[in-house]
Amino acid sequence: MATTIKDIAHALGCSPSTVSRALHDHPQINEDTKKAIRQMAKKMNFQINQVAAGLRKHKTFCIGVIVPSISNYFFSATLSGIQDAASKRQYQVLVCQTNESVVEEERYARALSAGRVDGILLSVSMDSQKHEHLTDLLSQKIPLVLFDRTMDKLDVFKVEAEDYEGSVRVTEHMIKKGCKKIAYLAGPESLINNSRNRLAGYCDALKNNGMAFDKSLMRVCDFDKEKAREAVKELMSQYSDIDGIYAVNDELAVEAILTLKSLGIAVPGQVCVSGFGNYPIAEIVEPQLTTIGHNPYLIGYKAAERIMGEIHRDVSLGNDPRIELVKSSLIERGSTAR
Repeated sequence: MATTIKDIAHALGCSPSTVSRALHDHPQINEDTKKAIRQMAKKMNFQINQVAAGLRKHKTFCIGVIVPSISNYFFSATLSGIQDAASKRQYQVLVCQTNESVVEEERYARALSAGRVDGILLSVSMDSQKHEHLTDLLSQKIPLVLFDRTMDKLDVFKVEAEDYEGSVRVTEHMIKKGCKKIAYLAGPESLINNSRNRLAGYCDALKNNGMAFDKSLMRVCDFDKEKAREAVKELMSQYSDIDGIYAVNDELAVEAILTLKSLGIAVPGQVCVSGFGNYPIAEIVEPQLTTIGHNPYLIGYKAAERIMGEIHRDVSLGNDPRIELVKSSLIERGSTAR
């Protein structure tokens, strides 16, 4: 039979309540007693019954995470941060993948709320225009935190990258390198807090440096590599004097480099290229890609800390900003080394 708290208490000659408090790191139990009880619990192969603990505390000790793609580098890195933060609080993580479908997003939101997870972390799908399924969660008093891809309409905690600030940094870097005509490969217009903020940073950086935004130099690629390849070919055939290409993420930027090279255009000699994200592929392509690092692990970690603060009604969060920005940094590599 499984070892119980009473078995540990009997072995050490103390009360079951002392054992329970020690195993849950109660401040009234001294460290020597905690150490002795933990050692005995390990020796006797004791496992805390999270179901029973949850029934007592009206908690499941489980959070749900809904992401567009598990295979995507950014989201796999954020999941690592979420897992590490959750483990510290002895929480389990249920991960759901929408494959960029708002229908799947709605289905998983309903399933997780029905399964009574203690809270939900969500990064919205590419085609997510509606938010009724999220307001339903809030009406059910289920804590919700959005990360990376967020929605302005929802008054919940949000953890985001410095999309605007990072975009300004990388665009100004290209201008300082001598680029006078910079094309832009944009992401989906529906993702307000990603694509639009990066586009806004690009436009403002041009304006701040006396360069007008030319919409004809922008192509919406929707994170699609094939669209990026066609966009670069079209842009270079129409504007032979383009000397810079900035892409909304590293995957599109790498496609730009490969396409330019296939056209016999030297990178960075004739055209500088920059991306956003600092994906592993940025160091594999030749020349290596100049980009913005925005620390997806930390975004995930902070998002998990936020949701657990909401779950446990941490009053210290009351005065915190509803949007937390994780700092980005310019990573200069060969694709802009003039």
